[in-house]
Amino acid sequence: MANHRRIKIIVFFCAIPVCLFLATFPLPFTDKTSPPSHYQQNKFFEQTSQEVTVHFISGKEKGPTLLIFGGIHGDEAAGYLTAERYVRIKIKKGNLIVVPCLNASAMSKGKRQGLGGDMNRLFDLSGTMSQRNPDAKVVDLAKSLIQRADYVINLHQAYDFYAPRWISRQRNPSKWGQSIIDTPVYHLHNGEKLEPGRFAQKVSRRSNNRIMDRNFHFLVNNTDTSGHKSRHKEQQGSLTYYALTKQHKVSLAVEATKNCSLPEAIAFLTIAVNSALEEAGIQPDPPPSDDFLMISREMKEKRRGKIVSVSSLAASKAAPGMVRTDFSKLFWSTPAIFDQIVKTIPAGRITEPADVVYPVLLLCSPYADYITGQTVLVDGGATAI
Repeated sequence: MANHRRIKIIVFFCAIPVCLFLATFPLPFTDKTSPPSHYQQNKFFEQTSQEVTVHFISGKEKGPTLLIFGGIHGDEAAGYLTAERYVRIKIKKGNLIVVPCLNASAMSKGKRQGLGGDMNRLFDLSGTMSQRNPDAKVVDLAKSLIQRADYVINLHQAYDFYAPRWISRQRNPSKWGQSIIDTPVYHLHNGEKLEPGRFAQKVSRRSNNRIMDRNFHFLVNNTDTSGHKSRHKEQQGSLTYYALTKQHKVSLAVEATKNCSLPEAIAFLTIAVNSALEEAGIQPDPPPSDDFLMISREMKEKRRGKIVSVSSLAASKAAPGMVRTDFSKLFWSTPAIFDQIVKTIPAGRITEPADVVYPVLLLCSPYADYITGQTVLVDGGATAI
């Protein structure tokens, strides 16, 4: 019995630092836990409020390159979370460049605008104005990435539903939700033309074949941004308009509605991106799931670190929710994402480190001798609902 107690004491002091370390290491959002074979990650403006992480994924076979942007607006969480799902996938053919969070400053505040205003209106700044704007360097980075792509997709969220004619206050031409924004045809100076509208229609059809509820079907929205009578001339400063008119890339903005749950919005955007990959001839192996129930589980796993404490005779574990640590800071410090997470927790808050420590101390103590092979849920009741 004395030896048994000595073993328990050793485990007690060894398990605590291990458990505390694991508490800060939630599972990744995707089910791919290791980088694909042709993968590179670059960080720009590190350790600043404008840090941008770019993921480059190359397929085994040559093919076109699709560039995915998320997080250009800080109040559109589904765009960021959808883009993040593609950073660890493998590609058979073609290439991906993924920028999950282009506007870290806006994301951290949960607001549309970053340090220099609406970043999606800064892509047409003149040289003088650009020098004065603190977000200009991020915009310049985005422009350099666009140069490397064949197709560009910017992921967004908006309230209500776009419709080409007035149906209701929630569904009319002034709304943006569930739309794919394009310019039908763009004529180049050499006499050739780009047809992003045709690409958008094909992506829309593919997407809608995957969406059972017709109320959430994507519609193509031609903003006629360059037209003399356009109601959307402000979009001449947008990322996708720049990509089309200045770098001659097929570019789309995809808007999921905010009139649904966050997992559903992520599912809609995932469906659209997967459809664009298919149309572009890029072959992921496999693509992220578009099942919103699976996405909900992924989000819960993202929040729930798995902690294992080992005793001399058996093992039990503590399974917390999202722990307030530096690793998960982007999520709990971003109001738009934080609010969605807290809504799923009956306790009304996320897990604090101390919430995890005390159950682990119990499992490592003599008072837990008769607790064996159990999972202690430390999630504020999230899994009980």
